[in-house]
Amino acid sequence: MTRSDHTRAHDRGRTAPPTRRPARRPGLPAVVAALLLALVPLLPHAAAQDVDQVLADLEASAAALVDVSFVLDGVLIDEAGQNIRVEVEVLAIPGIPAAGLYILRPDAIADNQIVIDGDVVRSYTFMTNQVALFDLDDPDAFGGLIEPGGDGELPLDLDLAAVFAGWDATIVGSEETPRGDAVVLRFDNRDPDAAIAYVIAMVVEATMDPWRLTFYRAGDELFADLTFRDWLRDQGLTREDVTYLPDDAEVLDRRRP
Repeated sequence: MTRSDHTRAHDRGRTAPPTRRPARRPGLPAVVAALLLALVPLLPHAAAQDVDQVLADLEASAAALVDVSFVLDGVLIDEAGQNIRVEVEVLAIPGIPAAGLYILRPDAIADNQIVIDGDVVRSYTFMTNQVALFDLDDPDAFGGLIEPGGDGELPLDLDLAAVFAGWDATIVGSEETPRGDAVVLRFDNRDPDAAIAYVIAMVVEATMDPWRLTFYRAGDELFADLTFRDWLRDQGLTREDVTYLPDDAEVLDRRRP
């Protein structure tokens, strides 16, 4: 399936009646989660081994991933406390690396696209039908919202064990999801001054793929709640599928000489 197929499907989806989605079970109250974490030191040493095994399984699952498509669906809370709805179609081949992001929400930037192809980022603006080319390590490629690491690599990874390396990881329970039973992990940031204090991650047990990530600031203040919908892995995506952009767009090369 090419990006144009995804676009046509998206257009059809805008006129179709809404689909009833399975109701989500409420997460553990913060007080209960805190109590469980307080009991962790009292559990047998085997519990720590379970966490280590889950992290190892996460790493192995991500390493075996050839390609993936999903819809990142959820909400961000801005500094004013307003909810910002987020819905982004994602196609990716990590080994190239190549990724295509088609923005459905927020409405203000709907139909814009970001394509990562090797060390080049192509940012497509629907209203002007223009594609701006950036170096991968240029923060302007993502409007300053994402800052690459010092080695020029994009700090986006489906390996949660790598994403939260250096955080304190604990298992806080299990949960049912539309994709099967999930293990619930809590990652606590060791930096007391960090913007994100902790993250609750739900990972599908059968495949060790992510289902839901909930980010909290200090004081249990919600920052973001994101779900990985329509997850499909290893379906034979090609580079052309992932990096598709309109052929008639004007190209603006903003890479460094």
